[in-house]
Amino acid sequence: MPPTKQELSLLINPLVPESLQHNNRTLSSLHSLTSFLLGLTAGILSLQSATGFLFYLLGTVLVSALFHALLLYRSGGLGAGVYFAGANGEIEGMDERGVVGGKKPRGWMMLRRAAWRDVWFGGGVLGEALSGFVLGWAGVGGVLR
Repeated sequence: MPPTKQELSLLINPLVPESLQHNNRTLSSLHSLTSFLLGLTAGILSLQSATGFLFYLLGTVLVSALFHALLLYRSGGLGAGVYFAGANGEIEGMDERGVVGGKKPRGWMMLRRAAWRDVWFGGGVLGEALSGFVLGWAGVGGVLR
């Protein structure tokens, strides 16, 4: 049976599971800490209802954009696919035979499909980080009133 596209992409550009776990844990810690700090700030500013959640959304977008810019800088423009698996670890531009096309100015560039989603939506942005935001927001808001 011929190897799948995912298996071929992992053979060409392997991912180390321990490194992926570390990167995902770091991203989750970053989002959790900044969400809690955004919650504290929203409570201090006495933001209520939709303005508080809009503050969270804008703060999260800003932090994710800064983190993504850092990844672009550190990877030499290759993007988040260097540090995160993306969609099942598949590489963009690979055909069924495992041939990666597209010679770029800096040699062969292999980009992992949808790895940017790990940066923008991973790390519990809509899960545990949101609960940390609400906890900080309600806690400080309740104490100050």
